[in-house]
Amino acid sequence: MQAHTKVLFKNATSKKALLYIFLYIVFIVVVAFLAKAYIDREQLRVFIDDTGTLGMLVFGVLEYLYVVFVPINTTIHLIAGYLFGGNVGWVFNFVTTTAGLFTIVLLVKKYGRPLLMKIVSPHFLEQYDALAAKIGPFTLFAFYVLPLFPDDELTYVVAAANIRFSRFVLPILFGNITKAAISYVGAEGGGGFRLALGSRVVVFVIGGICIGLQEYWVQRRQRKLEQRDSRALHKGGA
Repeated sequence: MQAHTKVLFKNATSKKALLYIFLYIVFIVVVAFLAKAYIDREQLRVFIDDTGTLGMLVFGVLEYLYVVFVPINTTIHLIAGYLFGGNVGWVFNFVTTTAGLFTIVLLVKKYGRPLLMKIVSPHFLEQYDALAAKIGPFTLFAFYVLPLFPDDELTYVVAAANIRFSRFVLPILFGNITKAAISYVGAEGGGGFRLALGSRVVVFVIGGICIGLQEYWVQRRQRKLEQRDSRALHKGGA
């Protein structure tokens, strides 16, 4: 067990990186607790009614920050539907959640990836990248569409892998169509739930086909590059 730990963790600098990750986890847990405790739907409605466009803008910024820093954001999506109705709430949810998830991916790639490189050994990181590349974007999309899955947490995990940002675009866009539709539940209750569920089925089929084609093209291109490099290496050795 000790030998495996030495293979996984490279050196003493990993302790500092692990501390950063631990503090960030504590931070998002505290933010989630405070948000649940102090965000009140009726108070938000009164605020928006009193302030009009400014209140809607403030709510949009609040929802964006909620998506970025709170792992489970179903609550704020429901509130958007309650405050603005199903259609306008969907727009709020889609725009803010899309912006939030793209922000998460960019932040993880800029800061999370370097931390991961400090924590784990190159061998483990190579294995991690290979696994994430195979299950990454399509699995992420499926988790966005299927209910009750930890999709936001998976975004952090997959984004830390060596996967190009462009491969996240379709999963996030298609996935957020269904995530945003929770606004109809907040606006209409049971009737909205049926609409939200139906949208998941339709988007899962259409988005699955599009992302499947994207991943097929990516894998095909990768195989061609590997074959080209192999031929070049063979010629060089000859």
